[in-house]
Amino acid sequence: TVIEGAPLEGAPDGYHRIVGLDTKQHTYPTVKQAALQCSRVERMSEKVLSESVLLDISERFIPRGVLKHLKSGNSSSINEMRSVTIIFAQIGGVDVSTEYGSRVAQQLMIGMQRACYAYEGNLNKFLVDDKGLLFLFVFGLPPLMHIDDPSRAIMACWDMVGVLKSIGLAGRFGVTTGRVFCGIVGSDVRREYTVMGDTVNLSARLMAKAEENSVLIDEATHLRSQQDVTCRKVEPF
Repeated sequence: TVIEGAPLEGAPDGYHRIVGLDTKQHTYPTVKQAALQCSRVERMSEKVLSESVLLDISERFIPRGVLKHLKSGNSSSINEMRSVTIIFAQIGGVDVSTEYGSRVAQQLMIGMQRACYAYEGNLNKFLVDDKGLLFLFVFGLPPLMHIDDPSRAIMACWDMVGVLKSIGLAGRFGVTTGRVFCGIVGSDVRREYTVMGDTVNLSARLMAKAEENSVLIDEATHLRSQQDVTCRKVEPF
C-alpha cells in the first residue's frame, strides 16, 4: 500500500521518499507522524538524557506544586484536600480558529499569566468552548501559599480586567474560597494535575452570573478579604 522511492539524502539508513500511497488505508499525516517518531527514536538512541535533564526540560510544562514533589522524590503526597481560592474567568470575542484570533489568544494568555503570577497564583487550565475562552486559576497551591490568597485573587482579577481592556476585550470572573481536592487524575498513559470540588463548581457559576468586566465572589472569599477589598452585596440568585 506504500510505494518507496529513492533514499533520502542525509537521512538515517532506511528512510526513503514516498512515491505512492493507498489513501484508503493510510493518510499522509499518519505517515508524517510515524516518520517523525522514528526520527526522534533515532536521535534518542544516540543520546540518552538523564532523568534530571528531562525534568529540567519539562519544568515549564509541570505545575509548580507537582514539580516540588518530583524534585524531592516524594510524589506519593501530591494528592490532598486543601483550602484554596479559585478564579474562573470567561473571555468572549476571540475566534481562535483564525490566524488573527490565535495571535490574540496568545497575547491574552501572556497577559493573564503575568497578572496571576504577580500575586503568586497558578494557572491550572486554559480552555476554548462555545462560550469563549475559559481560564481556571488557583491561589494557595504549594509551594506558594499565603494567608491573604483571597485578596490576592481578587486583585489579580482587576489586573486581568486591565489586560482585557488593553486589547479591546471583555470578560467576567467568579472567585470562591474553600476546601477542594488538589491532585493528579488520569491513567498511566496521560495524567493531569487538577482541582475538583463544590468550590470549583461554584466559581464557574458565579462567573456565568457576573456582569461584563466584573468580579463576583462568594461569602467565604469576602470574609477573608474584607480588610483589603471593598465589595458590594448583590441580591441572591
